[in-house]
Amino acid sequence: MSDTPLKLSMTCGPYDRAQALIDGSVKPRGIELDITVNDDDVSRQSQSARGLFDVTEFFTGTYIADLPRRTLGFTALPIFVKRMFRHSYIYINKRKNIRRPSDLNGRRVGLQTWITSAALWAKGMLEEDHGVDLESITWVAWQPVRLPDWTPPPWLKLELAPPGSTQLDLLASGAIDAGITTEIWAPDVHPDVDFLFPDYPDREREYFSRTGCFPIMHTLLVRTSILEAHPWVARSLFDAWEASKRQCYERQEWQRIHMTSLWYRGLWEEERRVAGPDIYRWGFKQTRHEIERMLAYAHRQGLTPRRYEPEELFWPSMLET
Repeated sequence: MSDTPLKLSMTCGPYDRAQALIDGSVKPRGIELDITVNDDDVSRQSQSARGLFDVTEFFTGTYIADLPRRTLGFTALPIFVKRMFRHSYIYINKRKNIRRPSDLNGRRVGLQTWITSAALWAKGMLEEDHGVDLESITWVAWQPVRLPDWTPPPWLKLELAPPGSTQLDLLASGAIDAGITTEIWAPDVHPDVDFLFPDYPDREREYFSRTGCFPIMHTLLVRTSILEAHPWVARSLFDAWEASKRQCYERQEWQRIHMTSLWYRGLWEEERRVAGPDIYRWGFKQTRHEIERMLAYAHRQGLTPRRYEPEELFWPSMLET
């Protein structure tokens, strides 16, 4: 490592777990980090795919789908910048007589793209836990898969939505029966749109208790040429993100009492009883089972031609974390 800091650019969302990095109270060792905060996932993804940043928060599903080609020019660190349960992001048209998840079989279901991380987890969970036959469904996507040489599996019935349409409008009109999205469409957004799982908080608790998975949405990527020239950068960034997250936990402990909220203290204490003091886990060893499940879903859904191993996703030194 040189005495002169290595200048790198990074983009991420304005998350509480990244705040100490964003405000400069945590700095990665040996790196001068120029951070661009962007709360728009789509524009951030597009900018990153065009190589505008050295370090980026990136859609994990897209990164996995690119593994056979590695056209992105980036390599992952086991910093899972964004995690979200997706039981509450599956919506139905109330007029379509959908009472249980298996009622989706043979229907028309919308999604943003076939390879988005949210849809990857939602489809995997619906098939694995609720008897949904992915092959029986006609899937209506708002964006095509923009990866060179990607071909859908032969069983996949995938259509593109009509130009100019929105997924919510098609769901509300009944042109599709259900939709998987990252948008909030319930409660009280449209009288004919509701949750597939109205009891989603209980479903998420049961899912986490049973699987130990807090679904990974976005992962931190670093330009591969930088890691090859400066291998120490991986550990420096990993440690800095971990330090930023620890500061977030310290603020949350204070907010446990002072948050402008009705039930925050109870939720804070419940989460830590269930998940332990580190609820937003990063590092390879303690998250391997989550990555393995995501890779199994990716292969089943045709994102990858074979089932990759978790070790194949990350810069080699990160396997020690």
